[in-house]
Amino acid sequence: MTDAGAIQNLPTWRRIVLTLAGFLCLFFGLCAVVMLVATAAMAWQDRVHGQWPAATAQVEQCSLDPYEPDPKYYLINCSISYTVRGEQIVSHIHSRTTPDPRSIIWESQPPQFERMQDWVDAHPKGTPIAVHYDPASRSKAVLIVTDMPLAGSQTSFCLRMLEIAAVSFVVLLAIARILRPRSIAVNEGS
Repeated sequence: MTDAGAIQNLPTWRRIVLTLAGFLCLFFGLCAVVMLVATAAMAWQDRVHGQWPAATAQVEQCSLDPYEPDPKYYLINCSISYTVRGEQIVSHIHSRTTPDPRSIIWESQPPQFERMQDWVDAHPKGTPIAVHYDPASRSKAVLIVTDMPLAGSQTSFCLRMLEIAAVSFVVLLAIARILRPRSIAVNEGS
């Protein structure tokens, strides 16, 4: 019996599940590859930033501001200053965005807005903050290890997404292999 014939002889529900599992397996396989590349890029960026010189900066001003391209989102925006070889450097650091709590219809993650506002309130002018700065462009500063909500390294997030995509791929591949017709399995072994 041909592979197409074996599949056509399956009950309708089994063909639908097998087809859906195949498509989802392909989707999650591609997601795993993309997340692997993204995770490697983030880890490399973290490694490079970690090698930059460290400095203790002072907060000049921090606020929770609307994100310019989309005011339904907010981010922490800080102006900081630090000294490098006797020169006073002014730089800016910021967090990733969070939705405005008034615009959230369906919430998929815990609210960050209040945590972000609490962080801003706890960091008035003069508060020390650890940064690393680019030796080639000393006004470029990054947060490596920080308590700022939605800031710092994203490598651990990428690793979690890679894990989810890889596990989903393996589970769906197993489902597809279990549901495939036996004649296909026997023919593949020959």
